[in-house]
Amino acid sequence: MKRGQISLFVIIAVIIIAIVSLIVFMNYSKSRSNINKEYFIEKGIEPSLNNMQEFSIDCLEETSLKALETTGIQGGYYNKPEKYYDLEWAFVPYYFYKGEILMPSKEKIQNELSNFVDDKLLVCIDELNENFKTFKISYSNPSTKTNILENKVTFTTNLDLTIDNKGKTTLFSLNKHLVEIESSLNDILKIAEYITESHKEDKDFICINCLAQLSKEKNVYVDFIAFEPDSTLVMIIENQTQPEPYIFQFLNKYEIVENTN
Repeated sequence: MKRGQISLFVIIAVIIIAIVSLIVFMNYSKSRSNINKEYFIEKGIEPSLNNMQEFSIDCLEETSLKALETTGIQGGYYNKPEKYYDLEWAFVPYYFYKGEILMPSKEKIQNELSNFVDDKLLVCIDELNENFKTFKISYSNPSTKTNILENKVTFTTNLDLTIDNKGKTTLFSLNKHLVEIESSLNDILKIAEYITESHKEDKDFICINCLAQLSKEKNVYVDFIAFEPDSTLVMIIENQTQPEPYIFQFLNKYEIVENTN
């Protein structure tokens, strides 16, 4: 009986040790996979093929987030529209210009986000080539499709990568890696549209009470700032989806009626 009990205890102990060891190994593996490229650069460590694939995915996610931030500051644009105010480091488009409605459509903004990712993603990939000389990443031209949905924005990028390391070549595709970013951009555009379309009824006034109610429903803040004697900067801000407040802004330019008296 005693020998049987001791054997049982030994078996239980072995099982517990095995489980603990497995948990430690899994946590260690997870922590290694979560190390970003800056760590490898700083320590002078050569990454693995899996690391390079993860860095490529990081590039896609970082570029998609940057696209949202930049086009927010620039009123939904990546490339400059016909009428804008140049801030040198960025630009702010006019949505209303002396009676003319210029707000871009939702489809146009989606295309601008896609164009940003297509241009800037390759810059990030090229930086991987610069930082990790034992690897050479070749690529095709990326093609991104962006969808602005309720409470999120999604990016699907068609891009095939060829990763060469010491004579061994591996094909890696970003096609199936869908990037989803929590965002209130869809609601922000509805508010921007309400403000802009209000000028069709009255080019000089906006129903502030209506706007306040709509902003409360969408959980965003709207601020009007005197930008120039004839222009107002409209800032729509939300602080629910990202660590930093998300800013979407545009300008309205009005005709000033001189008082002859």
